[in-house]
Amino acid sequence: MFSVILTIFHILIALFSLVLVHQGLKKFNTPLYKKLNIPEKYKPFRRTDIDNWNKWEMYICSIILFPFRSFMCFVILILFILTMQVATIGFKLKDPWPESRLKIFKPLLQSLAKAYFYASGFIFIKEKRLRFEDFIPGYKATELSKGQPSIIISNHNSQYDTVAYIYKYLPSFISKLSVSKYPIFGQITTSLKSIYVDRSSEESRQKCITDLAERVKQINQGEQYPPVIIFPEGTTTNGEFLIPFKRGAFDPLLPVKICCLKYSKRRFHPVMDVIGIGYMTLFTLNQFLNEVEIIEFQGLFDPTYLNLQNYPQEQRGEIYAEACRKVMAQALGINLIEATFRDSMEYFDEYVTGKIKIE
Repeated sequence: MFSVILTIFHILIALFSLVLVHQGLKKFNTPLYKKLNIPEKYKPFRRTDIDNWNKWEMYICSIILFPFRSFMCFVILILFILTMQVATIGFKLKDPWPESRLKIFKPLLQSLAKAYFYASGFIFIKEKRLRFEDFIPGYKATELSKGQPSIIISNHNSQYDTVAYIYKYLPSFISKLSVSKYPIFGQITTSLKSIYVDRSSEESRQKCITDLAERVKQINQGEQYPPVIIFPEGTTTNGEFLIPFKRGAFDPLLPVKICCLKYSKRRFHPVMDVIGIGYMTLFTLNQFLNEVEIIEFQGLFDPTYLNLQNYPQEQRGEIYAEACRKVMAQALGINLIEATFRDSMEYFDEYVTGKIKIE
């Protein structure tokens, strides 16, 4: 009886996936999504791999793999939440981790993140370590650059970035307020002591900066808070460009850890850009395998060599942010471009939704 129920469940989920995949392939294989002649500022948000998608692979995976993978991902997420609830019994989430709890539960929670990656089809998880000295002429490590990371910065492509860094560091995140309301994922980011910001509120942005400074101070004093991951671009891109960094992570002028994420462009590229989290997740699960590379620079990036004391106070954070952006772009082998979150919204409204005429 159980096997019959399981078979019926598998068939229903497979049919559901087949229908959505077919609709998605039809939706995105249009001039609106493939138009090449667009303003430069929109290029970091344009989907560029549509002609490489293997629709037959997606159909086959819908039948064979998607039901199993979606079920496993759901189970792993629930196990993560339950494990975190057990791990945090008896102390408030705003408080630092008790060292004994962290020692026991951190490896388990990181293993669950890795299992989620495997369940999502990321069979190959590569890790690479780089040296700043190989990218910056004259850069020299200092005592500050040898410390423990309190702030980690990274490029931002999709929700899988969060999974990668939970696997690697079990960190907190600086995230938009709406993420806290997401089913399951919101509970996870909150339980990781994340700091939320309402980007539409100046008061919230200022509070975020204050909270971040306090968290960094606590970490540097040896309290068992996780490092804070910041995606300084402020939005997701297509992984082919780095847009300007927000200054929040850099205004304190403290050393930061630089990491990068690079997803395979074998067929479907697991990045969000304008495709949206739903279809991005669906197409990612419906591939035979995926790859992700976690690039980590050794030590911390100490801005001392930038001689920031020679610049006006209001320019120092911006100069520091740009230096980090250039290093990250070199490590990823991609280009810098002047674009913003507002440009991504304009691109979606003007081109993707078809509000302007395609010439």
